[in-house]
Amino acid sequence: MAILPAIPIHAQSSSKNDLERAVNANPQDAKLQNAYGIALQQQGRVDESLTRFRKALQLEPKYADAAHNLALALVAANRAEEALGVLDKYPSAGADYYALKGNVFAALGRLPDAVASLRRAYERAPDNPDFTYDFVVVLLKVESSDEAAAVLRNARKRFPRSAKIHSASGMLAYLNGQNAEAAREYEAATKLEPEAADLWAALGDVYTATDDATKAEAAYSRSIKLDPGSSEYRVKAGRNLLKLQRVSEAEAAFLKALAIDPRDAEAHFQLGKLAAARGDNRSAIDHYESAVRAQPSLNAAWYQLSLSYRRGGQGAKAAEALENFRKTQ
Repeated sequence: MAILPAIPIHAQSSSKNDLERAVNANPQDAKLQNAYGIALQQQGRVDESLTRFRKALQLEPKYADAAHNLALALVAANRAEEALGVLDKYPSAGADYYALKGNVFAALGRLPDAVASLRRAYERAPDNPDFTYDFVVVLLKVESSDEAAAVLRNARKRFPRSAKIHSASGMLAYLNGQNAEAAREYEAATKLEPEAADLWAALGDVYTATDDATKAEAAYSRSIKLDPGSSEYRVKAGRNLLKLQRVSEAEAAFLKALAIDPRDAEAHFQLGKLAAARGDNRSAIDHYESAVRAQPSLNAAWYQLSLSYRRGGQGAKAAEALENFRKTQ
């Protein structure tokens, strides 16, 4: 997905405090409001950035950059529906506009609309590897792998040193069952962007698919080091540690995931299985119940919950959980 544009040169030359003072001294300056919104967004102060972008638009109703940044900030706040409303209200013919709108459609599960919008971004800016990557990803989501492959063949020639293009090629290879090729592509991606935690996690997934748990452990460890606040990477590492039969370390990884995100369904599910394996049926039920509350579509958790209920003599609850398992298959 596109990212917020860099802070303008005049804003970069001063501290954030100087920028804040400038905005307070000139509250009717839309460009300053927009620049301050960008700075706040980059600090993770999303709600405050939204206020600044909206203020910029109030001052200059046709300020396209502020509208784009407002939509981006809403996406960052997981408010895709509102972001779509902003984009509809402030249309543009630019590639950035279609790229962002396509990603918003994808976030909303409107994949055909996402394909159409991202295709327009790709056609308008064929030299932008980010737009190419986003287009390929959504093509893979709608199972248009032949077109994705054609786009990637061209992209690899145009952008031989783009980590994103290598990672997209890895996705395609992985989906086609070409795990060795997928590993090579993700390895190339991590060499080009060694600080990208998501690329290391994806490489770990590919190593897992090739049953190379030792290499997977190294890749997942790297992803956690780069992004210690991700519960997802902790869970991935924990599942891999189970393959290595290092159960206590795996359990610790799942517990760390819950410390980061108490609603992580997969962490609860894995801890439920570990509790059941050691005969702690009460704890198993607690974790399975937490898993299905957080993710009602997690059918494996419903099945295990039905077994744990039955072991605990709760026949009615067991039958209900089993029915939910069948509904989510």
